[in-house]
Amino acid sequence: MGQRRMNTERVQVAATLRRMREEAGLSREQAAEVLHCTTSKIGDLETGRSGVKPLELAALLDRYGISGDEREDLIEFARTSQTRRPRGGHWVTIPVSHRRFFDLERQATSAIFYSAEVIHGMLQTEGYAQALLRWSGLHEPQVVERLLKLRLGRSVVLNRTDRPPLRLWCILGEAALRSGVGGAAVMREQLEHLITMAELQENVVVQVLPLGSGAHALMGLTVTLCDFPPPAPRMLFFDGYGACVFQERKDEVFDATHTMDLLRAKALGHEESTEFIHAIIRELEEN
Repeated sequence: MGQRRMNTERVQVAATLRRMREEAGLSREQAAEVLHCTTSKIGDLETGRSGVKPLELAALLDRYGISGDEREDLIEFARTSQTRRPRGGHWVTIPVSHRRFFDLERQATSAIFYSAEVIHGMLQTEGYAQALLRWSGLHEPQVVERLLKLRLGRSVVLNRTDRPPLRLWCILGEAALRSGVGGAAVMREQLEHLITMAELQENVVVQVLPLGSGAHALMGLTVTLCDFPPPAPRMLFFDGYGACVFQERKDEVFDATHTMDLLRAKALGHEESTEFIHAIIRELEEN
């Protein structure tokens, strides 16, 4: 179990390294020149097939222009994950666990999402996302804009061309469709966007779980199951207040996968879900 835990955290470091290289505008060949190694080794480092050594990590971060808290957090995470669970931290006001989840999300091949109250970040409109970020009034405007840009940027994986687009399956509780986030106009735009994505994107599925559907094991949780290219294992993510909890234990992931399958069977089908959302839009228009 300890080895599996370490491998999972190594995949997290790998995903972040790939994101940093891509944001620096460098190819794998250019990264290989830094370490005087082959491009296949860079590929192994960026998929988690092999771990990055401290000196290698420092050299790559230098080349990618990474400094400050982001650099220190990744170095600390890579070091402490060898022996124990890493500590948290912050990266440009974003909880590190969330930023690391976004990095992993970019490398995933598929994701199954469930939430009773919140629309998945990749399917959020700008108005909806802004309303979520601004509701508490805790962030300065420039911070909100930075967070908003990061959130809206997550959807690029649905249309990426360098590898197959992410396959996203969302199970949304009815409450998420009736939450009133941002007001009636914002919610109408958000619901129309959901329908558009579900109808036009073959790699996006949206199902509605109506109120009154009964009890299930994920009640009260926001959960994502992600698959990655081998050898990375399937990972389970619990999204909560101020943190994103990673889970890779085989029994926990198996149970969550089974529950997700049951929810998909219990939720409305594609056409029924679309009509259900249309009905809520009509209610907003009437009211």
